[in-house]
Amino acid sequence: MLERDLQQEINRINGALEVLGLLRERLHLQRDELGAESGQEAVDEMLTQVEALQGEYGRRRAGLHPHHKNYQFFLTNTDVLPILHDCYVDLIEGRAITSEFAGQTLRLADWYVRMEDDRPQQVMNETYSWLVIDEFGRADLHAARAIEASPLPTKEQRDEINRRMFAPAI
Repeated sequence: MLERDLQQEINRINGALEVLGLLRERLHLQRDELGAESGQEAVDEMLTQVEALQGEYGRRRAGLHPHHKNYQFFLTNTDVLPILHDCYVDLIEGRAITSEFAGQTLRLADWYVRMEDDRPQQVMNETYSWLVIDEFGRADLHAARAIEASPLPTKEQRDEINRRMFAPAI
């Protein structure tokens, strides 16, 4: 699956699981409030169906993992700035501009990472390239290809990317 398709499927499954969880909680509350035995049986039957659906969606979500994801970072002289993959693609394909970096030459770090439960686990590949932003905020791919200097990060920049990728969530 393409990354966007995979992310859409994960979002659908997570949404379904969230709705099913809320429905399950509500049914448990209603069952406790019902007095008649037949009402409780109806709610129990519905709970059984909801729990079966939760199990099925949980299996589907587990079947999507592990997957891989690209992470991009702009490397400036003073900072490491993460950029959303979709924003990066739009910039490169000419559908977006970045006035913040207009007229600048940046280095781009692109890390391809194995994911597990939507958490980065292992860097599978990392590439570095130049990214020239023209005076209007558009990516100039031809100018970037003409740069002969190495786009590799400093040790500090690479350590910062690692920290951002693999630091425990707070």
